[in-house]
Amino acid sequence: MPAFIAGIILSFTAAMMFGVENYTLGQVFSSVFSYEVGDSVSQILYEIRLPRVMAAFLAGLMISIAGLIMQTVTHNDLSEPSILGINAGANFFIVIGALLIPTLSFAGMVIGGFIGGLIVGFIILIVTRFKSPIHLILAGAGISLFLYALTDFFVITNNLGQYVAFFTSGGAAGVSLGQIMIIAPFAVVVIGVLYFLAKELDIFLVGDEMSASLGQNNSLYQVVSLVCAIMLAGMSVAIVGNIVFLGLLVPHIVKMLVGYMHKYTIIYTGLLGGSLFMLSDMVARMLNETPVNAVIAMIGLPFFIYIIRQRGRQYA
Repeated sequence: MPAFIAGIILSFTAAMMFGVENYTLGQVFSSVFSYEVGDSVSQILYEIRLPRVMAAFLAGLMISIAGLIMQTVTHNDLSEPSILGINAGANFFIVIGALLIPTLSFAGMVIGGFIGGLIVGFIILIVTRFKSPIHLILAGAGISLFLYALTDFFVITNNLGQYVAFFTSGGAAGVSLGQIMIIAPFAVVVIGVLYFLAKELDIFLVGDEMSASLGQNNSLYQVVSLVCAIMLAGMSVAIVGNIVFLGLLVPHIVKMLVGYMHKYTIIYTGLLGGSLFMLSDMVARMLNETPVNAVIAMIGLPFFIYIIRQRGRQYA
């Protein structure tokens, strides 16, 4: 744990210092802990970069834990919100909400993202429930493509290109401290529920039949866990758009480091996911605002291929 905490502090400090414009460590600490009204550096760091870095950490934390829970409940190492179509569903419903309600608030976007992710996620899980994991991936990819096509249609016909570019490319630019304060309490509550269910999630690791023989109500815990995971994914989409591979990559790294017990993996997955997204967003800024998904994909895609190669027979 101390190493993870130190990593978060270093990641946060680096993300605050480096970007399109670089600042010294002294400027960062001065702006964060003794904000000076009227000072341009303090305004940039405190009002623009600090919310962006905090949003990146929060979103990375939420999407990584969502991926961990989905992998556990579906017994599929390839499960994660973007692959299962949950991000596409959240994105679609947010856009539809913006079309129907032009003055849609940030809270409305969060609710729309949750509803969209929930509907799409459960449709895919119901359709593929008794089939191999590869069917889950194909169904998620198919529905994602369909929803993205519909989203693009509504975007083009209603001149929402700039509005939706944020959700498709991903990134924490433009997030305010007020929006983070709306999301953070809900995220804490949802993650708290999942941590409370850590033992029940551990039992899922032995398989549905074995867990049922131990007296666990699988259906109840599956629904509760998936609703929590989809809620985290929907909130993440609302603040940073569609983020790929993070929910796949981080849980596997954590399992390699600390094992499979959820009282550890939930915490470490969140911390590592938040730190990795902060650093990815920092790199995206340094590359003239390159889409953060491109940065994450450079890490996540090779890892995705590695999993397929290592466990291909299992998914055949």
